[in-house]
Amino acid sequence: MALILKKKKHLKTRLVPWLLVIIFLAFSPLIIGIIGAWFTELSTGVSCHEGNCAWMVLPWLSIITIPIGGIILLIYIIIVVIDAVELNQKEQNASIERKQGRPDIKE
Repeated sequence: MALILKKKKHLKTRLVPWLLVIIFLAFSPLIIGIIGAWFTELSTGVSCHEGNCAWMVLPWLSIITIPIGGIILLIYIIIVVIDAVELNQKEQNASIERKQGRPDIKE
C-alpha cells in the first residue's frame, strides 16, 4: 500500500519538497519573527526585543510548532521508508518473474 512513493521517480518529486515544507512550517514562526523584526528595526532604527516589538514575540510559538513538526517529520519518514521497501520488493519480484518466464536468462 504505497502512500507516498508509488514509482521510483517519486523519490525526487515527492520526498524532498515535502521534507522542506514540513521543516519550513515547523520553523516558520521563528523565521517570520526574525524577518519582521529585522524590517522593523531597519525602518525605525530602534533595536527590537520582546518588550517593544510584536515580531519578537512570534518566535515563542516555535515551542509548539517545532515539536509538532518533528512528530510529523518522523511519521513522514517512517511512511517513506515503508513505501521504499515495498517498492523495492515489488521491483525484485517483477525481475524474478521476468527471469523465470525466460529460461535462457541466467542470474
